[in-house]
Amino acid sequence: MALCTSGEIRWWIFLTKCLFFGLLLFSSLETLSHAVGNPTHQVKGMLGGSVLFPANVSLGITVEKMEWDFRPQRHNLGYWWGEFSHGKLEHPSFSGRFGQRLDMVDETTLRIKDLELDDGGIYNTRIWFTKTQFQEQSFSLTVYEPVPTPQIHHQVESKTPDGCNVTLRCHTPGREDLSISWETGGPHSALGKSVNQYQVSDNGQELHISFWNSSFDSKFTCLVSNPVDQKGASFDLLNICQSDEGGHLQLLSWSPWLISSVIVLLVNDGELDELEDQIRKE
Repeated sequence: MALCTSGEIRWWIFLTKCLFFGLLLFSSLETLSHAVGNPTHQVKGMLGGSVLFPANVSLGITVEKMEWDFRPQRHNLGYWWGEFSHGKLEHPSFSGRFGQRLDMVDETTLRIKDLELDDGGIYNTRIWFTKTQFQEQSFSLTVYEPVPTPQIHHQVESKTPDGCNVTLRCHTPGREDLSISWETGGPHSALGKSVNQYQVSDNGQELHISFWNSSFDSKFTCLVSNPVDQKGASFDLLNICQSDEGGHLQLLSWSPWLISSVIVLLVNDGELDELEDQIRKE
């Protein structure tokens, strides 16, 4: 076997070092030029409002440009609509989809104004630091409609002079994707802290209450909400538990007094007749 000369040995050592540093440099570039595994950020907005997409960039790092693309929830086709450089939109590809509703709050934060329902979807950005170094981030936007103002309907189940049993129903026309809860008093507090006998049914829409006139809180509030909006309506049970509402139950509660009054009137009427007869005889 032929032995390598000292020059050939130095040459192989040189090639090995070059290969090692080449692989190390390639690995570093691959790490820098591919996306960092950041989770998708959840963003919620209301129809007609605005939302922000703040890219997570460390302080002191200069951003050369940001590229954005959009994949809507209601369509399979995605859009690439250009890049922002130094806070300005350059090379727009699909700016007509958003018109003048896009702008940059700063070099790393995108804003969409006057939100539409079709704006919901996945927004991907590629943040370039140099010509070979970039980072990718994603935002998932959900656009919600404003919550309608609820209405409270009531039904008196039973009634006495001391209180009543009532069913309150919180009605939101045409909407089923809302959260419904009940509170009482002012300021509002949870039902269990001030109402001893109650039951919630029908996915929170109905509240069954045993209410006594001596109870501390008589006002009940229905709260309807989604992740970005909330509205409420209130009802005071004193309006029905201390009124004549309740039909024959209220009448029956006064029946003993009415019967006694009628008997007294009849007795008095008979005594008057006897007195008139005596006067005539005299």
